[in-house]
Amino acid sequence: MAKKVYCLYRVSTKGQVEKDDIPMQKQRCREFAAEKGWNIVREFAEKGVSGFKVSAKDRDAIQEIQRDAAQQKFDILLVFMFDRLGRKEDETPFVVEWFVQNGIEVWSAEEGQQRFDNHVDKLMNYIRYWQASGESLKTSVRTKTRLAQIVQEGRFRGGSAPFGYKLVKHGRVGKKNRELYDIEVEPTEAVVVQKIFDLADRFGYGGRRISSELIANGIKNERTGEHFHYSSIQNILRNIMYVGILRSGESRSEIIPELQIVTQEQYDRVAKCRAQRSADYERKCAARWESEVTLVDGVQATVNRPPRMCPKKNVGRALLSGNVYCGHCGGRIFASTACRGHDPNDRVSIYKCYNRTQHKTLCDGPTTYRAEKVDKVVETLLRNIFERARAINESELVQQQVQESAVQCRQKLRKVQAEHGKAVRELAKWENLMLDSIEGTCVFTPEQIKRRMDTVQETVDELAEQVELLRERAIETDAMAKEIRESHQRLLSWADMFDTASVEEKKMVASYLIKAVTLTRDYAIQVEFNVSEAQYLGGMEMG
Repeated sequence: MAKKVYCLYRVSTKGQVEKDDIPMQKQRCREFAAEKGWNIVREFAEKGVSGFKVSAKDRDAIQEIQRDAAQQKFDILLVFMFDRLGRKEDETPFVVEWFVQNGIEVWSAEEGQQRFDNHVDKLMNYIRYWQASGESLKTSVRTKTRLAQIVQEGRFRGGSAPFGYKLVKHGRVGKKNRELYDIEVEPTEAVVVQKIFDLADRFGYGGRRISSELIANGIKNERTGEHFHYSSIQNILRNIMYVGILRSGESRSEIIPELQIVTQEQYDRVAKCRAQRSADYERKCAARWESEVTLVDGVQATVNRPPRMCPKKNVGRALLSGNVYCGHCGGRIFASTACRGHDPNDRVSIYKCYNRTQHKTLCDGPTTYRAEKVDKVVETLLRNIFERARAINESELVQQQVQESAVQCRQKLRKVQAEHGKAVRELAKWENLMLDSIEGTCVFTPEQIKRRMDTVQETVDELAEQVELLRERAIETDAMAKEIRESHQRLLSWADMFDTASVEEKKMVASYLIKAVTLTRDYAIQVEFNVSEAQYLGGMEMG
């Protein structure tokens, strides 16, 4: 009676499927079974399953074959090559041994039968999959390295085009003489991407709110004909490719202007806002941002106040969120609403002390503050900042903050460069004297010259380090001047739109400029501004 055979075919990538690898395996196994006079009763094909990354317990085909083996439904398990069973050195050898121990012969059409008659058989079984695992590792390393090189060269690494881009052919040919795809901006989709980033940057909207705004404006994903799901929007907001940077793993290309849809600055602002809004942001910052504050009664309290450049929440009409604190206990104050009278629909915005609300023994201050009163004071302070920003000459501002240190840095750099050149020339002189000393035509001995050369070499190295540091400082000075100009322009743009801005826009501006607002009894308000924005205006009083 002919032996009953189960065949297993596997390919790990889509490319292998398209190259007809499984039909090739199937044909060879059928020919081999016919030569042996065996009867193939079932065939299993795994398409796109990695034998290195996917465990046998997660492969449906292997699990079903094992169940049938336990019931003795077949006699032989046949594969094209043994690595079709897997490439995991710490698992696959034992899977093969399990089949043999359960009375199933394991055969390869190319490599013969795997037996376990002695220790040598067991060792060879392990070595085979150890080698297969090593080959998978080396293939993985080669692939990752090459993909990294491709993106670092500023070329598309392959795959589908993210929303906002399209694949095009420009005659670039690969190693296999096939025309390769390049990637370009798709103008219509790029407009939608820009709108998504603008909504996140200008209003602080998250994925769900942006999705609602796009639906309200009748904007759909033209690729699918459906509305944008919030998870798709989250993926867009976190994809650095929209800055014009190609990515492969940890490797990045330089910014490619032709692929840039949003600026690096806007992308960074959105990323920072998303991070600061995350549920575990305060927990992550718990140890790093502990600080001492003086309460209204003079007592020192340790508080955790992580920095925020965007509101914790942008819903509601209260101006502040995540940056307002109680001066009586040091705890957090949050925005809420309360009924104005007996009508439950007639509500006003308020600020409530968390400790006073939830743990009355921790705070002896007021429970609530009318948001309207607090916000009016804060808005007045913000308008004062905008007025002062308008009155400042940008060139004078840059000169005042940067020019003096920049001039000093350049003067020192020229001086150190001159000293470095002098030391290099002296070192060359002593090197020439060393040759004369060796030939006996110099009054100095080689040892004396060597000691002097070592001293001069140390001087050259030290001066070279100073030159590099001063060059870096000069670059930093230029960056500082750029940052000051950008900060000034940002304030001017906010000044122009603040009075007519939406609540969400005002909340974003207030969070960016204000580090902390402390409230105490009788509406005493203390405002602490973010240093980067306050100091550049000449250290003006913010009191």
